[in-house]
Amino acid sequence: TISGPFSMERNTAYGTEGVTLVRAEPSGFAGRTSYGKCRTRNLVMKRVVPLVGFSMVLMISAGGDALAQSRYEIWQEGKPFTIGVMYYDLAFGPNWYDPAPPDYVPDPDMELFRQAGLNLLSDVSMSSGGHKWYPGIRPLRRTSDMAYMILAGPWKPFDFFQHRLRWADENCYGVQLGDEPQKPDDQRYHRQQQEWIVKEHPHLLTLFCESLSNIPKWTEEWQAIRSDGITYQWYPYHTSDDDSSDISPQMFGCLQHASDFCNQRGLCFFMTRGTRQVRSASTLRMNTYAALAYGCDGFIDFAWGSTNPEGGYAWYKDQRCQGPGGNFEALAAVNREVANLGPALLALRHVRTYHLNLLTGATWAGKVYGFDEPDNLRTGNLKVIKGELYPYRDHLMVGFFRDLDDQEHFMVVNKANSRGREVEQQTLDMQVTLTFHQRVDAIERLNRQTGAVERIELEGHTFTFSLPGGTADLFKYATGKPFAGVR
Repeated sequence: TISGPFSMERNTAYGTEGVTLVRAEPSGFAGRTSYGKCRTRNLVMKRVVPLVGFSMVLMISAGGDALAQSRYEIWQEGKPFTIGVMYYDLAFGPNWYDPAPPDYVPDPDMELFRQAGLNLLSDVSMSSGGHKWYPGIRPLRRTSDMAYMILAGPWKPFDFFQHRLRWADENCYGVQLGDEPQKPDDQRYHRQQQEWIVKEHPHLLTLFCESLSNIPKWTEEWQAIRSDGITYQWYPYHTSDDDSSDISPQMFGCLQHASDFCNQRGLCFFMTRGTRQVRSASTLRMNTYAALAYGCDGFIDFAWGSTNPEGGYAWYKDQRCQGPGGNFEALAAVNREVANLGPALLALRHVRTYHLNLLTGATWAGKVYGFDEPDNLRTGNLKVIKGELYPYRDHLMVGFFRDLDDQEHFMVVNKANSRGREVEQQTLDMQVTLTFHQRVDAIERLNRQTGAVERIELEGHTFTFSLPGGTADLFKYATGKPFAGVR
């Protein structure tokens, strides 16, 4: 048998017939490593072929064809779960290629950046009339261990775009082709950029940004551009559900639709959290864990800075960073938790997410599934979930996942959240009780605060625990096999 992470050997950037999975040890990135993701569905067998010095695993689909990894899946090998942010230049720094003036103050502050739990910066400073080329990557290029991406944009001529990538160093991990590229001419131009990157810089990830709820547009855009993934903008109570006291079922339908779309195509499913606006801790946590429960592969938030001291990771006045912004503490805390869960999440394939307080039904965005919906996608080992918090009852959701050994993992999310910062986070804690099939005597939980695996012996085949508002815990059944992604 073979254990450990796998990478795909391939002959071209797009893959080839007869592609095989071979064992590979991940390399470091921003201080953390993880298993890469393989989303291949309907696997019916693994064939182990002895070779000189190592063994080879061939993944066979139900149709009998060898399944190639996508460009995203290859890119993800050896990298941690992406926790990034878009940088829009509020400090009005110099172009990346110009000499720094004598009074230059590096921005962003890399110590503050690391304290925020971030591992990637996407410089979008030229978006929406920005004034300089990528000033935010200057301090990153000096640190040598922080990853970054750049915005390509629709700007012409094409050789200028090519030049901007030729100087990129080994810490450049990808290109955001466009921001809401809804114009057909822009889409054609981004397709040209995509094809050139695949040929000349195949190690770089490509994606574009679009509103999660604008399903017709992001579908049309991807079909035209064929990027390696999409980062979906979802800002609860700002760009969606602005008149609602809670997140609507339609938004969960959007998450399911986006997850299925990316999963079926091997695309990266990134989420752009709204971090510039004034947000409560519970809403930021719900923004995070709802996405994770639907199989989100990473975050590239908008944005690092805000001119409002109550918003952003950092806040700016008179073209100078004044220090941590109003969202900094809450974001840093949840980002640390995501980093601890990340290796497991990258080793899992999302199956489906179910809601305890909703019935299965269609929305304009897609289908939302109730927990009691009968299907053959789950083992049935988790039978009942209960949780009460006035005025909520069973205000929970649970995402189901499988690893390469077909072990079932599940993430339970407390959906209770408050739009207002004045509400104490502790008042949203929910006592949750899980009831299991009688064949389950113990479960395991990946501690989101430490990254350690905890074994939990069940009493009466149940387990009760406290779950903060907008927060989730990740579990598996204690089968003797390891927790996905944890070594």
